Amino acid sequence: MPELPDVEIARLRLRRWLVGATVTAADCVDARLARPVTPRALARNVVGRTVNALTRKGKWLRLHLDDGTRLFSHLGMTGSWVRVGVGAPSQRFERARLDVLRRGRPSSVRYVDARRFGRLIAARGDIPEWAALGPDPLSDGIDVQRLFETLAKQRRAVKAILMDQRVLAGIGNILATEALWMARLDPRSTGGALLPTDARAIASGIRRAVARELAATKRSQGNDDDRSGSFFVYGRAGQPCRRCGARLSSLVLGGRTTVFCTHCQVRRRERGGARGGSASRRFARRSPSGA
Repeated sequence: MPELPDVEIARLRLRRWLVGATVTAADCVDARLARPVTPRALARNVVGRTVNALTRKGKWLRLHLDDGTRLFSHLGMTGSWVRVGVGAPSQRFERARLDVLRRGRPSSVRYVDARRFGRLIAARGDIPEWAALGPDPLSDGIDVQRLFETLAKQRRAVKAILMDQRVLAGIGNILATEALWMARLDPRSTGGALLPTDARAIASGIRRAVARELAATKRSQGNDDDRSGSFFVYGRAGQPCRRCGARLSSLVLGGRTTVFCTHCQVRRRERGGARGGSASRRFARRSPSGA
């Protein structure tokens, strides 16, 4: 599934292709993509409009049109945007298209999606899915104290918390797995058992994982096979840990396969009752000012 780095690359490409362009024609052949409106209604909302800006939050893209309409795109599990000539035949798994005119040059931007879990929504304001997103680690940064307080209130596994888009937008299975390895934390650790130092390590791990995967995504040009060598643990179950040499383990956590090292990733276990009430004070007491 596309995660923050993949969607950021999509944003950069779409910004080059679409910002300043006028939509001359639009088509959507998949009613599932356009729900809850019809594909025809979706096309009517964008034809004749100029794209003024394009932003991203987590795994969502948002096109700002000149009449105030916003076009939201989520790539689902297998979605991507490609650019071809206006007269080019339909691409394999093509679900929607935007024909545009930018600086006097026509082109066609096509949305392709083999598994059809993506979304394309036109609205006059922000949709609930966008409004519910937490901070984006790349564009908003990570507030470590806020992250710690969020973790401290929960008894879920830390990996499941990190993948909750209301906590940090854009973190998926790959980034969470890699970040927790970098933080030396077992993904099964309970949120309420984590220490302020763990929150700082997680934040650092997420920043590093995002930067590494963004660079790897740029190098791979969308070829996932070319990215496999950039992972420390993701997809490497049974292989030696690149830090300590122990054999990497895997389990299904929150419905996703999780790879980790039982030797050098510490598992925090919660003791006693809920700990969320004094999270802010514990953070201030145990961590230096400005951490």
